[in-house]
Amino acid sequence: MRSFRLYQFAGFVILLLGWAQAQGQVVRYLNNDSPKLWTKTEVDTFVQIMNRRGRGAGVEFRARIDETITRPDTIIYKYALFGEPSAAAIQKRTQYLTAFEGKPLPPFSLQDLQGKPISSQSLRGKPLVINMWFTTCGPCIAEMPTLNRIQREHAGSGVVFLAMTFDSPQKVQAFLRKQPFTFRHIAGATQYCRQFETGYPFTIFVGRDGLIKRVLPGIEVANDPATHEPTSANDKEFYAALKQLK
Repeated sequence: MRSFRLYQFAGFVILLLGWAQAQGQVVRYLNNDSPKLWTKTEVDTFVQIMNRRGRGAGVEFRARIDETITRPDTIIYKYALFGEPSAAAIQKRTQYLTAFEGKPLPPFSLQDLQGKPISSQSLRGKPLVINMWFTTCGPCIAEMPTLNRIQREHAGSGVVFLAMTFDSPQKVQAFLRKQPFTFRHIAGATQYCRQFETGYPFTIFVGRDGLIKRVLPGIEVANDPATHEPTSANDKEFYAALKQLK
């Protein structure tokens, strides 16, 4: 049924593209990462690159169109990158992430987005949550409102909430001007992120002793098909992992 709906949607897009060409309108694509309007070829190339990155985790990425803006001379599709793992890939990824549990957090000594030094050693003795993400990751963006809410609920609890990405500081700063994500940010952590080599997003829960207690894949979020706003989030495992840090 899901595949049938995807084919239906693809057929609708093809018809709309044909109509746009008949009207002399140009078709372009826009995401949250840049004000630039992209061509379909550029978006397809980007999706291919992300699919090569996600191949090891069995994740297939596609550009999911969330909104259509019609102008006299242009049709603009606002899109997010959406990754969908296979059942086998989900099982493999879960086993891969679980293998980190009970082991020391790999050490790091980096800078946050404000240029302040931050290291795993300086955080020893504090419960720590590290969300791994990147700016054009649809599932990463979808879970951010839930992550922001959880952080607010634990304000004053002593839990340190970090967000880490391989994206550059400039890219993250531009993203945050449009999309609230209230964790303390570490950007440009390419080498550190490579140690985990798995699909995004995922969250690492570290105890006061510096050992990894849990590693969880992204929070499943259901969106309203009309407004594209989150309507529910399956965050039970996240809360359970937080309890392990006390």
